[in-house]
Amino acid sequence: MKNKTDFFIKKLEEVKATRREHETLVKDIMSSDVITINVDDVVILAAEKILKHRIHSLIVTDNEKPVGIIASYDLLLVMSISDYFDKNTKIKDVMVKDIITIQPEDTIKTAIKKMIEYNIRLLAVVKEEKLLGVVSLIDLVLGLVDLSNLTLDKD
Repeated sequence: MKNKTDFFIKKLEEVKATRREHETLVKDIMSSDVITINVDDVVILAAEKILKHRIHSLIVTDNEKPVGIIASYDLLLVMSISDYFDKNTKIKDVMVKDIITIQPEDTIKTAIKKMIEYNIRLLAVVKEEKLLGVVSLIDLVLGLVDLSNLTLDKD
């Protein structure tokens, strides 16, 4: 009986390893064309970029290194109800400095967990402090649609 149990345990481990090999990774669904903004740029430029590109947030960089994030919600708060805002307000003064990152080899399950844990809709994909891309909530949804073999009508 022990041999049979050992066989099944070994088989289960093989199945798990195979499934991990075929698991969708962040690098499979991330967007590589990242719209960024420099820490020394002004808030108005961030608003213009967000509107122009129809996105929800920008990764903030300093010498091409990701150092923060600014979302449309952040801009709304700063520009509408803050006494602090004027046309010269710099991104570095209002950005969120604790940027949440993920590795390109992480699974989409890890990305989903991070988004839920931090209540965010965008993760910076970073390797060795270099920005490689971003994974947004819509990237995850599309990745899951692809995995489930659902077809989306164009109607």
